[in-house]
Amino acid sequence: MVPPILLKTFVRRLSIGILLCVILFIMFSILFPLPPMKPYSLIIDDRHGQFLQAFLARDGVWRIRTSPDEIPEKLKNILIQKEDRFFYYHPGVNPVSIVRALIQNGRARKRVSGASTITMQIARMLEPKKRTYLNKLVEIFRALQLEIRYSKRELLEMYLSMIPLGSNIEGLKSASLLYYQSPLERLNVAQLFDLILIPNDPNNLQPDKKSEELLRERKQKALEWIANGLYSQQDSIVLWNTGAGVCRTQLPKYAQQFCLRIKNQYRDESIVHSSLDLKIQKCAEVLLSNHLRPWKLKGVNNGAVLIIDNRTKEIVAYVGTEKFDDDASQGQVDAVKALRSPGSTLKPFLYAAQMEKGELTPKTRLLDTPYDAEGFLAENYDGTYSGLVYADEALRRSLNVPMIRMLKGSGVSEFADFLCSIGITSLKAQKHKLGLSMIVGGCGVTLEELTAAYSAFPAGGIFTPPTFVKHDTSTLQKGVKVFSSSTAFMITDILSGLNRPDLPNNFESSMNLPTVAFKTGTSYGRRDAWAIGYTAEYTAGVWVGNVNQKGNPEIVGSKAAAPLLIDILNSISSGHQKVILPAPSDIAIREVCAKSGLAPTQYCDHRIIDYYSQTQTLHHDCDIDKEYLVSMDGKKYFCPSCLGDNKYRIVTFEEYPPELLSFWETIGQKHAVAPPHNPECSRLFAGDGPTITSPSNEMTYYIASKKQKLVLQACSGLDVTEHIWYMDNRYLKRNRAGEKLFITPREGDHVVICLDDKGRMSKVKLTVKYIM
Repeated sequence: MVPPILLKTFVRRLSIGILLCVILFIMFSILFPLPPMKPYSLIIDDRHGQFLQAFLARDGVWRIRTSPDEIPEKLKNILIQKEDRFFYYHPGVNPVSIVRALIQNGRARKRVSGASTITMQIARMLEPKKRTYLNKLVEIFRALQLEIRYSKRELLEMYLSMIPLGSNIEGLKSASLLYYQSPLERLNVAQLFDLILIPNDPNNLQPDKKSEELLRERKQKALEWIANGLYSQQDSIVLWNTGAGVCRTQLPKYAQQFCLRIKNQYRDESIVHSSLDLKIQKCAEVLLSNHLRPWKLKGVNNGAVLIIDNRTKEIVAYVGTEKFDDDASQGQVDAVKALRSPGSTLKPFLYAAQMEKGELTPKTRLLDTPYDAEGFLAENYDGTYSGLVYADEALRRSLNVPMIRMLKGSGVSEFADFLCSIGITSLKAQKHKLGLSMIVGGCGVTLEELTAAYSAFPAGGIFTPPTFVKHDTSTLQKGVKVFSSSTAFMITDILSGLNRPDLPNNFESSMNLPTVAFKTGTSYGRRDAWAIGYTAEYTAGVWVGNVNQKGNPEIVGSKAAAPLLIDILNSISSGHQKVILPAPSDIAIREVCAKSGLAPTQYCDHRIIDYYSQTQTLHHDCDIDKEYLVSMDGKKYFCPSCLGDNKYRIVTFEEYPPELLSFWETIGQKHAVAPPHNPECSRLFAGDGPTITSPSNEMTYYIASKKQKLVLQACSGLDVTEHIWYMDNRYLKRNRAGEKLFITPREGDHVVICLDDKGRMSKVKLTVKYIM
């Protein structure tokens, strides 16, 4: 019987000893914290779990995170039995094993038994050191630290991910993919057993170099496990008949540009479940490669494709280049994020901005005549002009002049802000140098930005930035309403029309094909061909050109990009999807005057049907037809001031803008106009003065030579015959209406005034600078 006083003393001393040990452990843990965990390789898979690509860990090792759930339960049990049978019960150190190892090694006077637990092996892998008794104490200390910080499951995952398996391969999953080109769950019992044997001697049991030695080791060690009942008779047949030799290969690489984007965004992750759909990705790659084959013979070497799922806004295909390893065509340049001239692809967004203001509907009439826009002559792609054109036709034909006039009216800065709100943020840095030319490609955007912006149309005007990773449907991003569903519907209706010059030959109206809305574009110098479009399910963007900015006369959006876009959307979309965007409740149909596209009056005898928004579209009555009090001989008309007792008849005439009348005159198109006003009338004429088409207001003109002249020109109605020009209140010349006047101005600020023969005036301000 131990005296109580001695027992009490023993307990007190034991408690003090334990407390001191705890204090020392805490102090040493503060002074010597755990080393950082080894970095894992990044593995990327597609939305269905299909492997896409993996990257080396930062230390140059293949170390792919291996979850305990990824290996068969039998293998896990064998591994724990082999390495540390009491793993789930000890605190990181097994005192019994340590005592046993000390006794056995002491008797043999050499190392014949080890006492390392799995946790101690992790500590040794984190801090490799020589095997000495002092370093063994350090391992014990680190093992205790690890057990306090991590759960047993986390520790087992570390071990499975870091065990050495030859060369620069660590972890079971890395070895499975590199040695067997297969995930762990598809390996047979022999291959799995090899993976737990190799760590015993990685250099001498490496399956791609020492297969015979590994096979011998497998057969020898398997006998023990078969005897213990962990392997069955059927397993033994596989263990003996399966060869141990392998041929180490590179891991497959799919969607390389996309995976590089993932790598740069998720540097510290070990696995990323991406949004990509490998099936759609391969389809896009094959179609791009087939499409580029004949174009390469013409000197057009590059192309890119981006596809977004309209429902989730996830990127399902990302082809930044045809062949990543093709140095001859600079295959490593990612054309999806390259800044390129967008050609005409921004035009639908200008329509959207105007529809939001209520100023535009599909049948609005737009002016398409020669136009001097801020110092450069705006021209259509084909060099022709239509005079007046419906808005839907202008967009389908991608006419430049009506768009430039529209942008002039709405404002460049305001339009740039609108584009930034739908994700085209590259324009922020360019905003200070943007001009009217931006609507025909005079700026830089990316395929990624354009495709994402177009995805707002099938979404009813809601813009959501595209994502690279797969999201649960319950956590989908909420977008921002950038324009109304009515606007989205009207533009979709225009872009899905079939009466257009850029319709590719492979576009067929069929019951088996989905409805496609799309817009093409060609940059200045023919360096870029674009086609951006969407069905009810997907939005896709296609770019074709040369990444070295080399132009080619064959590069046109309708030929180089549109056929590929249609092939892609037809291949991935459901054929039964005929309606891209249902008509919202705000959309209605009305009659408009065929001459103006505005609400008809009693004079409008020719009317057509047009869509409009009941809440946004502004109501403007047609002002084309006007009544005149014309003398009986038809040579003059009277105003109320001079009508008096003169006999008259009421005649309706169509009044159009002076620019249109001048254009019609130049092409010889006849147009009935009202006769001149009664010359005996003393009333001052009301209305606007001449329209000065050159020079442009608030512009700076640079003159490089004394021979260079500045052009003065204005347009007026057909009742005006003469213009009188002044500069800085100094008379210049009187000339025929519409005629050009050439002058040599001095340097500085000027005010140019033009009077017509009715006394109406217009003026512009400009600055002249000499750079000689």
